Amino acid sequence: MPSKNAYIASDLGVKLGVKWAGFGSLIGGEGLFKLVVSGNGKVFFGAYGGILEKEINGEFIVDSGHLVAYEPTMKLKPQLAGGIFSSFFGGEGFVTRVEGKGKIYIQTRNLSGLATWVNRHI
Repeated sequence: MPSKNAYIASDLGVKLGVKWAGFGSLIGGEGLFKLVVSGNGKVFFGAYGGILEKEINGEFIVDSGHLVAYEPTMKLKPQLAGGIFSSFFGGEGFVTRVEGKGKIYIQTRNLSGLATWVNRHI
């Protein structure tokens, strides 16, 4: 499942669908629905910076802005990065707790981080 705006293209044997992501995904900035990719073939997805493939067996926490794609068997739980005060006043924001067994794909840079940096220098 590529995250919002990550899907680029796929082979003809790949099927695309939409699945309810839940309100937690909306709070984490990903929207109410997610793209579901299944079938046989290659999927091309884009990211900002490099893409790291990580095999998960259990639990892994990643910054919500860096998670690009994950296997549909994985469960995602968006949560605050720190406590309420540090998340809202310290700018820490949201992280995603990924649970299960499978692969996730992480981008090495965050586009919203670049936008914040550019806005400070304009």
